Amino acid sequence: MLRDMPNVPKRFVILAALVVIVLVAGVKMQSMFMLFVDQLFSSAVQSEFMMFLEPVMRLITMIADTKLGLIYAVLIAAYLWLRQGQRVDAIWVICTMFGGAVVAYLLKEFVKRPRPTIAQIVPETGYSMPSGHTFEAFLVLAFLYLFFVRPMAESSLKKACTAGLVIWQILVIWSRIFMGAHYLTDTLVAVGLGTVWLWVAIMLYQSLYDTIASYIEPSVGRHHQR
Repeated sequence: MLRDMPNVPKRFVILAALVVIVLVAGVKMQSMFMLFVDQLFSSAVQSEFMMFLEPVMRLITMIADTKLGLIYAVLIAAYLWLRQGQRVDAIWVICTMFGGAVVAYLLKEFVKRPRPTIAQIVPETGYSMPSGHTFEAFLVLAFLYLFFVRPMAESSLKKACTAGLVIWQILVIWSRIFMGAHYLTDTLVAVGLGTVWLWVAIMLYQSLYDTIASYIEPSVGRHHQR
């Protein structure tokens, strides 16, 4: 359960929000410097020395597909509801993921940044900022950490699991740039947006938990009726 967990530190949320605002503004103002940095980074990631990684990058981007991200969230929610009896948490996971997907889509429609036009290994449609794969991967990894890694006793295993989640996020970011689907700043905005959205979601969870639990958590409901 998340009731015993402090929310994301506000300094991280403020920094994440600033990253989103600055980079979105850069795109809307058609910043040539920002585009130059993005293209320079993409060229380095897609250099001929990196081409041997293509099969691995294809696999990573497939695993992190946005449709699968929604399925992962449903599976986590089902486990929390059916095996752990954490019904409010299960609903929170679903609302956070699907609500976040809507928020990310709306930001894409607002920014309207075209996809990279060079070296697209797999053609993509739609707008580029933020990266949907990166955003949903961030939320899924956050769920895994909050419900499975965080409760673990402090140990080298817990540290290894945490590091593994961070590494996977980096690999998803790298794969989207490698595949020519996104610029670096698209993925940074996705992580920033994910951080802010997670903070909002946890804040709503903590403020609405008792109300929702009184309807769907049998033990809480009985307690409130006494």
